Amino acid sequence: MKRRRLLQTAVAASVGSAGCLGSLSADERTPAHTVTVYHVDEEVTRDVTVVVQNDAGETLFEQSYTMSESNEADEDATFPESTDPSTLLVTIDGTEFERDWPNPDCSGDNWAGAEIWIRGKSDADLSVEIKDNCQHVYVES
Repeated sequence: MKRRRLLQTAVAASVGSAGCLGSLSADERTPAHTVTVYHVDEEVTRDVTVVVQNDAGETLFEQSYTMSESNEADEDATFPESTDPSTLLVTIDGTEFERDWPNPDCSGDNWAGAEIWIRGKSDADLSVEIKDNCQHVYVES
């Protein structure tokens, strides 16, 4: 009986602590830049790829989307804050737009992010606008 009770106690303790092992303190999490994409004219379906590069041309973030009425936004995708992004490359249906990474003056524990606003109901009036934001987020695991 003692052995069974010991085993039950050990199992209960390990199950109870399982959630604690998965959550990290703020000191153990990696601060993050964010990338948010908004498709303003969502009635037009667009294939979009966003790439963030540093000054050396290294890719820090890359994500592809199919933007439409059912998927008009993708908010707050993350990548490590300490990577010094400098360039945003946004490709929409094969047309590439290059923009500078925004560098807002974020205060406290907030880190720079980019909002990408895609507009245009046809290829002729297609445009990309970049806005900055500051958020207190961590890299998604």
